Amino acid sequence: MLTFLNRTRSDDAATFYESRQGHRTAQLLDDRLRHVMPNMRGRRILGIGYTAPYLPTNAEFAVCARLNHSQTQKSRPHAPYDCLVDSARLPFDDLSMDGVLVVHGLEFTRFAPDFLRAIWRTLTDDGLLTLVVPNRSGYWAHSDATPFGHGIPYSSGQLTRLLDQALFRIERHQGALMIPPAALSVTQGRLTEQIGRSLHLPCGGVHIVTARKNVYAGTPLIDEKLRITLPRQIAEPA
Repeated sequence: MLTFLNRTRSDDAATFYESRQGHRTAQLLDDRLRHVMPNMRGRRILGIGYTAPYLPTNAEFAVCARLNHSQTQKSRPHAPYDCLVDSARLPFDDLSMDGVLVVHGLEFTRFAPDFLRAIWRTLTDDGLLTLVVPNRSGYWAHSDATPFGHGIPYSSGQLTRLLDQALFRIERHQGALMIPPAALSVTQGRLTEQIGRSLHLPCGGVHIVTARKNVYAGTPLIDEKLRITLPRQIAEPA
């Protein structure tokens, strides 16, 4: 049974979360996110990647911005405020979101620094960024049976350096999904998750990181390749 599940490939995130394995994965991650994310009642939150199973329902405004990637292109049926976006050019106003949640996002971006700069711009100065990212040394990054097995996984050090360069200050960094993905088809996984959280085991399948903008360090620079050069125009007298 487990061998068969390991050979199964995830077609996309929407299909995965409709399965029993995906439903149990969402339950485990949602339990952890409830403990690290603030109450979003009356606030605005942006979900990037594929966040439909995780966006809080009590927010004043919540939008699910799916990335243009094969794992995240398919939308969830009847999902309100759902759209498809480019990772480096988020179509949202500056300082417009109180919180940004990224699941199945960072690992699918073409250039992670530009992605984080776009989030930095969109967040309010006291807004919170919550990242769920596959752990390079975890089980989940080495099995393509789930969306977490696709894209580029990250180590703890890589995430820390990336966020620091993007002018984010990490507040919390912990692991989740302690159980191998194939085992979730035959068990709920809650006991393993509780043991891993209490013992702070380093074997989590994903990183869960919360960070805030480092507003005193300056504004992130725009890459020179993204600048648009306009031709010089001189008005001549008639």
